[in-house]
Amino acid sequence: MVKKRKRHLLAGLLFAGLLVAGCNGNDSTKEDDTETTTATEEASIVVLGDTINSHLQADAVCVVDSRFERGHTIVFRANVVDQETNQTVEDAKVKVVLATGDEYEMKIGPHGEEGTLLYTVSWTIPDDFPTGTLDYKIVAEVDGKEFTYQPFDVSLSKLTILEKGEEARLSQAAQEQASKESASSEGEETTS
Repeated sequence: MVKKRKRHLLAGLLFAGLLVAGCNGNDSTKEDDTETTTATEEASIVVLGDTINSHLQADAVCVVDSRFERGHTIVFRANVVDQETNQTVEDAKVKVVLATGDEYEMKIGPHGEEGTLLYTVSWTIPDDFPTGTLDYKIVAEVDGKEFTYQPFDVSLSKLTILEKGEEARLSQAAQEQASKESASSEGEETTS
């Protein structure tokens, strides 16, 4: 409860600071306004992306994931959106670029029951591919300009390549930890 209050207090202080900074009375010139408009116009394309399990993994079809074992097939998905129209840009040139330097062209097509238009490409992890995190980005070219999506730079959410069988061990360890935490919190509640 104390942690939540601290977070709300910090969020409130941050908001108040931003509000004060925005109301400092600093006049901008007409030239600055023009530059801002131009920058906004150029940034009207947004690239979104994620990675999912392929249909080849029977136990987890099309589930968003960031951990894959050697030999598994990763599907990279992307959507290229024009923010002005909120529509998918269907004629973009889209590719995945791995930190290894390998590039894979993505194709657009309908996905899921809804038929959502997404750019996708699958990649099967070689059995001898190094384990650990694998950085990647998705690059979309629209009207001669490139726009990029990169996942969060947070170690636990980065694309991670595992040894075969390691996912099951990690899942079991996580379940055991959750059980311990649950039992511990139940014990704390009964002693309160």
